[in-house]
Amino acid sequence: MNQNQRDKLARVLLDEALTCSERGDKDDARTLMRQSVAVRFRDEIEKIIKGDVKLLNIFTDMQHDKDIDRRVMARALIHVLIEDKRFLEMYKPKFEIVEDQEEN
Repeated sequence: MNQNQRDKLARVLLDEALTCSERGDKDDARTLMRQSVAVRFRDEIEKIIKGDVKLLNIFTDMQHDKDIDRRVMARALIHVLIEDKRFLEMYKPKFEIVEDQEEN
Protein backbone atom coordinates (compact mmCIF):
# COMPACT_ATOMS: atom_id res chain seq x y z
CA MET A 1 0.00 0.00 0.00
CA ASN A 2 1.50 3.35 -0.98
CA GLN A 3 1.27 6.57 1.04
CA ASN A 4 -1.66 7.93 -1.01
CA GLN A 5 -3.68 4.77 -0.35
CA ARG A 6 -2.78 4.88 3.34
CA ASP A 7 -3.89 8.53 3.52
CA LYS A 8 -7.27 7.65 1.99
CA LEU A 9 -7.77 4.74 4.37
CA ALA A 10 -6.76 6.91 7.33
CA ARG A 11 -9.34 9.54 6.29
CA VAL A 12 -12.09 6.91 6.06
CA LEU A 13 -11.19 5.55 9.50
CA LEU A 14 -11.13 9.07 10.93
CA ASP A 15 -14.52 9.89 9.39
CA GLU A 16 -15.95 6.74 10.95
CA ALA A 17 -14.38 7.69 14.29
CA LEU A 18 -16.14 11.05 14.13
CA THR A 19 -19.44 9.32 13.32
CA CYS A 20 -19.02 7.03 16.33
CA SER A 21 -18.17 9.98 18.55
CA GLU A 22 -21.25 11.91 17.42
CA ARG A 23 -23.52 9.02 18.36
CA GLY A 24 -21.79 8.68 21.76
CA ASP A 25 -19.76 5.54 21.12
CA LYS A 26 -16.48 6.82 22.57
CA ASP A 27 -14.69 3.46 22.79
CA ASP A 28 -15.17 2.72 19.09
CA ALA A 29 -14.26 6.31 18.24
CA ARG A 30 -10.96 6.01 20.14
CA THR A 31 -10.16 2.67 18.55
CA LEU A 32 -10.84 3.98 15.04
CA MET A 33 -8.83 7.13 15.73
CA ARG A 34 -5.85 5.05 16.81
CA GLN A 35 -6.20 2.83 13.74
CA SER A 36 -6.31 5.92 11.54
CA VAL A 37 -3.15 7.29 13.13
CA ALA A 38 -1.42 3.89 12.87
CA VAL A 39 -2.19 3.73 9.14
CA ARG A 40 -1.34 7.35 8.35
CA PHE A 41 1.88 7.51 10.37
CA ARG A 42 3.12 3.96 9.75
CA ASP A 43 6.54 5.10 8.52
CA GLU A 44 7.04 7.48 11.45
CA ILE A 45 6.00 4.77 13.92
CA GLU A 46 8.53 2.37 12.41
CA LYS A 47 11.29 4.99 12.64
CA ILE A 48 10.50 5.60 16.31
CA ILE A 49 10.45 1.86 17.05
CA LYS A 50 13.85 1.55 15.37
CA GLY A 51 15.25 4.19 17.73
CA ASP A 52 14.56 7.66 16.29
CA VAL A 53 14.41 9.47 19.64
CA LYS A 54 14.28 12.91 17.99
CA LEU A 55 11.05 11.96 16.17
CA LEU A 56 9.63 10.47 19.37
CA ASN A 57 10.37 13.74 21.19
CA ILE A 58 8.53 15.70 18.48
CA PHE A 59 5.36 13.64 18.99
CA THR A 60 5.77 13.64 22.77
CA ASP A 61 5.99 17.44 22.80
CA MET A 62 3.08 17.66 20.36
CA GLN A 63 0.82 16.09 23.03
CA HIS A 64 0.83 19.50 24.74
CA ASP A 65 0.21 21.58 21.61
CA LYS A 66 -2.43 24.32 21.75
CA ASP A 67 -4.01 22.93 18.56
CA ILE A 68 -6.41 20.24 19.81
CA ASP A 69 -6.20 18.24 16.55
CA ARG A 70 -2.41 17.97 16.78
CA ARG A 71 -2.66 17.13 20.48
CA VAL A 72 -5.22 14.34 19.94
CA MET A 73 -3.27 12.93 16.98
CA ALA A 74 -0.02 12.88 18.97
CA ARG A 75 -1.68 11.19 21.92
CA ALA A 76 -3.20 8.57 19.65
CA LEU A 77 0.20 7.95 18.07
CA ILE A 78 1.86 7.54 21.47
CA HIS A 79 -0.90 5.12 22.46
CA VAL A 80 -0.30 3.10 19.27
CA LEU A 81 3.40 2.98 20.15
CA ILE A 82 2.74 1.84 23.71
CA GLU A 83 0.66 -1.06 22.40
CA ASP A 84 3.55 -2.22 20.18
CA LYS A 85 5.72 -4.90 21.83
CA ARG A 86 8.80 -3.84 19.87
CA PHE A 87 8.44 -0.30 21.19
CA LEU A 88 8.01 -1.50 24.76
CA GLU A 89 11.11 -3.68 24.52
CA MET A 90 13.17 -0.64 23.56
CA TYR A 91 11.51 2.03 25.73
CA LYS A 92 9.95 0.06 28.62
CA PRO A 93 11.86 1.90 31.36
CA LYS A 94 10.53 5.24 30.05
CA PHE A 95 6.89 4.48 29.18
CA GLU A 96 4.07 2.67 30.88
CA ILE A 97 0.37 2.26 30.15
CA VAL A 98 -1.91 4.51 32.21
CA GLU A 99 -5.68 4.24 32.15
CA ASP A 100 -7.45 6.70 29.82
CA GLN A 101 -8.90 9.71 31.59
CA GLU A 102 -11.34 12.18 30.17
CA GLU A 103 -10.06 15.72 29.66
CA ASN A 104 -12.22 18.61 30.79
